[in-house]
Amino acid sequence: MVTRRDAARDAVPVVIGYITLGLAAGLLLVAEGLNWWWAPLWSVLIYSGTMQMLLVPLAGAGEPLAAIAASTLFVSGRHVFYGLGFPLDRVRGRLVTRLYAIHAITDEVYALLASRERTAMSGRYIVTVEVMSHCAWIFGTTAGALAGTGLAALVGERVELLGFVLTALFVVLAIENWRSHPDLAVLLIGFVAGAVGLAVGGSAALLSALGTLAVALIALYTWRQRAARTAGEEAR
Repeated sequence: MVTRRDAARDAVPVVIGYITLGLAAGLLLVAEGLNWWWAPLWSVLIYSGTMQMLLVPLAGAGEPLAAIAASTLFVSGRHVFYGLGFPLDRVRGRLVTRLYAIHAITDEVYALLASRERTAMSGRYIVTVEVMSHCAWIFGTTAGALAGTGLAALVGERVELLGFVLTALFVVLAIENWRSHPDLAVLLIGFVAGAVGLAVGGSAALLSALGTLAVALIALYTWRQRAARTAGEEAR
């Protein structure tokens, strides 16, 4: 059973990525004219890198609440699919702990946990990964907001390029997942889902890609279950 020490080691890539991207998010926030304390507040309650990036110009422009809610639905609606594979059954204990485990599911945390053996993960391992990742994001956004224009001048005009660190992080997690669970069919489904997302484009790109991925994986799982059942009946 993996321990908290294992969780601390495994969470390091996510922590580094969140601190780096969090700095960019904090910089964008103060550059829009918002107070620095919005950074930790949003990071605790919203905890969605993509949505926090989008929320900055929306809030700065005074967009109506309905427009912000609709944008949140399109951008963060992908989290609905994470519940299909998240090992919540491994998290036991108080209700508040289980609720936090749900709240703290992010793209990177989900990808990291998906690359691990489900039955080998303890609830402490899962929550430790989530807490470390969440704290890194809060620290990064707050530090970026407090640093303000001084750090922005140091980084340069293209602050958003800091977000590439998460692309690199996903590549590393994908390689690690392939080493642990090599499955050509799943890999091809991933490429197809990515192509669908690129074809759709816009704010619905990610949601379309994840929807395609979920449907295709369910179909693959159903087909394999039927094939295994048929093979078992023929063997008998």
